[in-house]
Amino acid sequence: MEIIRGRFAGKRAIVTGASMGIGKAVAVRLAAEGARVGLVARRKPGLEAVGEEIRGAGGEALVLPADCAVEDDVQSAIDRAAEQWGGLDIIVSNAAIELPDEEAPVDREELAVWNRVITTNLTGQFLTCKHGARHLLKAGGGAIVCLGSNLGFLGTAAGEPAYSASKGGIFAMMRDMANDYARSGIRVNMVVPGVIDTPMNDYLMKDTAMLQHWMEPVPAGRVGSADEIASAVLWLASAEASYCIGAALVVDGGMSAV
Repeated sequence: MEIIRGRFAGKRAIVTGASMGIGKAVAVRLAAEGARVGLVARRKPGLEAVGEEIRGAGGEALVLPADCAVEDDVQSAIDRAAEQWGGLDIIVSNAAIELPDEEAPVDREELAVWNRVITTNLTGQFLTCKHGARHLLKAGGGAIVCLGSNLGFLGTAAGEPAYSASKGGIFAMMRDMANDYARSGIRVNMVVPGVIDTPMNDYLMKDTAMLQHWMEPVPAGRVGSADEIASAVLWLASAEASYCIGAALVVDGGMSAV
């Protein structure tokens, strides 16, 4: 990682789910372009490692362990970053879980599993955006980027109704927020990844037959990388996307186009 003091010099950002995968890639890239980054996730050791990587390259990172499904945790983490830096400019709401071994078709889905996925993925994003937006309003504007999934559009994750519903809910919430906050100078948008090589998808990456099944409808013919998703997130968070409001930027190798 090299600090290049680019598009985000002086900006103050929060990234949830920052200990690994897409969240880590986004946080590292934001810091590399000059942002001060608040790293939020449940697992402190992972956050510390990302923070050390950023600081070792000359960037600034604040480690903020929190469960994004718990409002007090979320508010405390976001408020702490805003207090330390005098405000916030960018909120990247990314934290999520997937439970493919525990979910089932609706008639067999356990309520506890449904609630766990919806609470983490959808309620967690609501809480992040709620407390993040409050600081962006104080600052007079900023950018919120939510992370969804093309499964929220396609419904092709057979046997994972909660995961698909949570991602579809994020899309609807993002559009509503975009309308609510545009006139206050806050741009709300969403990145919609397809099949991405991240730790959350290790189960898929290690199952050759399952991975081949998922790749069949992908025109790009390959799995995407976390860094490719980070590129889309950074663009939407930057001034280069100043006229993008309520957009769902699909980055799935063409999977949802066929």
